[in-house]
Amino acid sequence: MSHFDEVLASPEWAFAFAAALEQRLDDDRILTVGSARPSVGDVVGDEATRSVTLRFTTADGYRGMITLNAIAAFAETLERSADDDVISTPCVTGFDAAIRTIAEQAVVEVDAEPEYEIDGANGADDGVEDESDGDIAVFPLLDGGDVLASLTLRISASADPELAGRGDAVTAAAAPAAMPAAGRDVSSASSYVLADVQMGVTAELGRCRMTMRELLSITPGAVIDLDRPAGAPVDVLVNGTLIARGEVVVVDEEFGIRISELVAQPAAH
Repeated sequence: MSHFDEVLASPEWAFAFAAALEQRLDDDRILTVGSARPSVGDVVGDEATRSVTLRFTTADGYRGMITLNAIAAFAETLERSADDDVISTPCVTGFDAAIRTIAEQAVVEVDAEPEYEIDGANGADDGVEDESDGDIAVFPLLDGGDVLASLTLRISASADPELAGRGDAVTAAAAPAAMPAAGRDVSSASSYVLADVQMGVTAELGRCRMTMRELLSITPGAVIDLDRPAGAPVDVLVNGTLIARGEVVVVDEEFGIRISELVAQPAAH
């Protein structure tokens, strides 16, 4: 099993791309990521798209690429937001965020090439050119319920020995070492060991206090007043501990929380 299996199965890199791109565009839209799809065509259909791609190699010899297939209207938005009218320019921060996430999740160093636009891509073309030998993950990029683009990650099925171990050509992308090693910080080693432990996450809209009489008088249609004004952020708790705040969004007809603030935790003694 490849150490990229988890990366391909998870939308974390796509969420990182969406968050960075949303911040770069700096408009009223809220970019979210939908559930995985079998192909780009299942996201954009027959609509014409413009595609921006980034190739990368890993320190252990894998090749990969990330591709944004933007429908025409969103491609025009990207173009207008760029000082040089090149749609790849506003995507740079998104690609950087995605690469960092992939490096951290796969626990490997990654060297990324510059982004570039692919000519002539459309809904039937996933923009990955000749990279047909690898595993692929496709996620919709959404604004509410509207599809703006597809985000595609393709990673080669096997490592290229000629690419592996080229330390002078590979730049670290904020990735930790592959395994806890002698002299490594203990907290980093602990994080590695605990990475797959599941925790209960709760989103809390608000609270109130009621008497037993009021509680017993609740009937269908009753309204309970909470201690939080309309539009206030929602609390995100892990095992009862507040870790973040955010806003409620809808992703593929399901509720989600868009994180807007991380809550600082007291230092351990």
